Amino acid sequence: MRMVRTWLVVLLVACQAATAPSYAPRDPATSDAPPAASPHLSGQLDDRRVDFQFEGGQLEFELYRTGTRIQQVVRNRYAVPVMIRWALGALDNVEPMSPVEGTALLPAAETPLGAGEVVVLAELQQIDAEQRYRRELYFHARFGDPEARPKQYVYALPYPSGLTFSVLQGFHGAFSHRGSNEFAVDFNCPVATQVIAARPGRVVAINASAQGSGTTPEYLDDRRANFVLVLHDDGTLGEYMHLAPSGVRVKPGQRVERRQPLGLSGNTGFSSTPHLHFQVMTASDDGIAKQSFPFELAIRPHRSSQPVQGQRYAAWE
Repeated sequence: MRMVRTWLVVLLVACQAATAPSYAPRDPATSDAPPAASPHLSGQLDDRRVDFQFEGGQLEFELYRTGTRIQQVVRNRYAVPVMIRWALGALDNVEPMSPVEGTALLPAAETPLGAGEVVVLAELQQIDAEQRYRRELYFHARFGDPEARPKQYVYALPYPSGLTFSVLQGFHGAFSHRGSNEFAVDFNCPVATQVIAARPGRVVAINASAQGSGTTPEYLDDRRANFVLVLHDDGTLGEYMHLAPSGVRVKPGQRVERRQPLGLSGNTGFSSTPHLHFQVMTASDDGIAKQSFPFELAIRPHRSSQPVQGQRYAAWE
């Protein structure tokens, strides 16, 4: 009922053959945002790729060359930090002048699709300036700052007052709530149930274009699920997943309050039945996994509890 892997949407940035010095730079990839000026970077822009792209932002990988010196850089255009694991491979006519793999925390942009700070991943040296050179770039990406930790907070049930739903899968659920989703909860909500914010925050990324569901590997790609991601004041993220097609009612950059409508539940992505997935999370420091945090729900006035699988909860606020 829940993705085994989430936010690990893009594994490969295309195998890229950059041009020789006498060639013009490659055309920038299609993007919702114009290329940002990088006054501290000099040289020719040999390659630019946009990836890990949802409504609210994207990652931009650029390759700059000055003489035979080459820099691989990346910029985050989300209004939330992104942690990546990256590696360069298939080097041809270049030699590394720095490590060719590692992790990097990409600082947030000030606004969705704003120009985030440029991060230099690696430096290369072209061996023969008269010949073409090549490199492949691979990466995993996760939303959030690995250092973020939840402050004490009792979350609202994420559906309207008067509705009662059971927990299909709770913390440590055997079907898919392990590892990155260890402390997620799945509510047995039928399609088109209103989804509301369990905690105040700012919307930083959404997806509303996905159709269909299944439990085969292709549905593990988060582009196959509709979602809303809300950044809390303590730096953690509220993840609302499997929403209905065109069922998102908020926009990136929008501030939402507790119990404000976010969208409609559905059955998109890695899912075997209609339900609403919710968890509190951030990125792991390896750039591959997520850190999922336990939380408590306000199950009635002056009483809170961690969600229990099989238990029915009536929203009352």
